[in-house]
Amino acid sequence: MSKLIIVPKDKEAEIALDYDTATPEQVVELNLTDEEFEKLWEEGVFSLINEITNSNIDDFEDEHITDLNDILNAYVELQKTSNGVADLIKMFELAITYKTSIHFYF
Repeated sequence: MSKLIIVPKDKEAEIALDYDTATPEQVVELNLTDEEFEKLWEEGVFSLINEITNSNIDDFEDEHITDLNDILNAYVELQKTSNGVADLIKMFELAITYKTSIHFYF
């Protein structure tokens, strides 16, 4: 099963994503392979994000983070972690830049 992390490019895209009507042009997608997901999982990256943002990102679960302060805090902490999270960090950076949210579809 595909593991997607999606950032809407604007508020309109954010609403469209909620209704599953967002077009590819409205969002930025990061598709994780099973190996990439497992590596991030084993390194505790998702646990760190959950702790910082009070979210529940896990396998077989959809989750989203909408609070920009939480997104910023997670972004700062992710920058302190080991290699292999650059793509994930970029997604948090985009959510901050667009002032939207980040969605996890696992």
